[in-house]
Amino acid sequence: MKLLAIVGTNAPFSYNRFLAKYIAKRYGDKAEIIVREIDDIKPFCRTDEPDEATKAWIEDIKMADGIILTTPEYDHAIPASLKSALEWLGSHAGPNVMKMKPAAVVGTSYGIQGASRAQEDAREILLSPDMSANVLPGNEILIGGAANNFDKETGDLVNPNYIEQLDGVMSNFFKFVEQANK
Repeated sequence: MKLLAIVGTNAPFSYNRFLAKYIAKRYGDKAEIIVREIDDIKPFCRTDEPDEATKAWIEDIKMADGIILTTPEYDHAIPASLKSALEWLGSHAGPNVMKMKPAAVVGTSYGIQGASRAQEDAREILLSPDMSANVLPGNEILIGGAANNFDKETGDLVNPNYIEQLDGVMSNFFKFVEQANK
């Protein structure tokens, strides 16, 4: 099983990058998990053709058995860079690679709500008619207080309660991807 853990921001520092890398490290024995950055993807414009970096993004998504979005929350929504990157994948852009693609959404933020609104925003986008992704239902992990829950040197999640929750989400996602790809 090949999964992409997508860093849902183009910010140079992000606890969601820590989260994506932690997922790849902790669950690497259960699947091949590649951390994918979005900072080189050009802004979406419906009348533009994708450049080489954007074509590589589309191909990476196409080849993955499933994706895990790690998103911060900016003004109650996902970052503009993540929205733009996702736009390149929908039917309106041509490739339609998200149709029925298994997807999970997780996130962390500095505040106590753990990127809850951004995660909901991401799910709505993924479920939209132009995307039609197969989003893992009923599984949320809202990691609030990111600065206190990650080791800043290793990037590891250190809060045992959040680790247990993440274990549950990821176990369900692995089963979800297997079922979807039968």
